Parts: sequence; structure tokens; C-alpha cells
Amino acid sequence: MERTIVVTFYKYNATSRYLKIFYDDGSADLFHPVPEFIYNNLVRSSDKTSFIHKYLEYDLNFKRVSMQ
Repeated sequence: MERTIVVTFYKYNATSRYLKIFYDDGSADLFHPVPEFIYNNLVRSSDKTSFIHKYLEYDLNFKRVSMQ
């Protein structure tokens, strides 16, 4: 059975448009450039992990850097 990774913390810089996402397994991702309205929708989302999976991970407009 595959374990679901859960978002534990996120940080956004509106000036640079960098969004850092931290997960419960100790990993993190950095997304850029993320518009402020995407971040605002993330904040309002009840399921952060699903939101990131749906709107950030597979969107070709955002660069993703995995940070271990």
C-alpha cells in the first residue's frame, strides 16, 4: 500500500513568486513562478495535498525543484 504524503507547512513570497511546500516525510518542493491567486486558493483549500497535486505538480507553467 502506498503512503500518502501530507502537506505540513507552506511558505509564499509574493515578490519573488516562490512557493515552498513541506511534507510530513521531511521532503519539500519549490515552485516558481506561482501567481498570488494560486497561493490564495491553496490557503483556502481544505485539502492542501490534493490542491498541490491538481494545480501545481503537473502544470507546465511552474518550475518544480525537489528539496530533500
